[in-house]
Amino acid sequence: MLIKTDPTTYRPTAETERHVIARDGTCVFPSCQMPAHRCDLDHIQPFNHQDPETGGKTEPENLMPLCRRHHLLKHRAGWQVERDADTGEVNWTAPTGHTYTNPPHTPTT
Repeated sequence: MLIKTDPTTYRPTAETERHVIARDGTCVFPSCQMPAHRCDLDHIQPFNHQDPETGGKTEPENLMPLCRRHHLLKHRAGWQVERDADTGEVNWTAPTGHTYTNPPHTPTT
């Protein structure tokens, strides 16, 4: 699927935002059920405001919905996150070193 993006701007395009919300369905923190449309879209690899070409790009593969609580937890408490591009799993590592996996969203039909 081809999605119109602008990888070197901080804010995602509307099309990118719709895609990420549909792909993930909810906040990607394990066990959180906050609907994705009520979440912030966060960069997995941080966006570099001083040099956008060298930072995390604003593309679906580098974006995830996080409710405000888990967005702040990631940035203020030092949680690390990685998304497996092949499986869609999101792996979280707590500051203590414990790891948690959030499986990919499976839409209901």
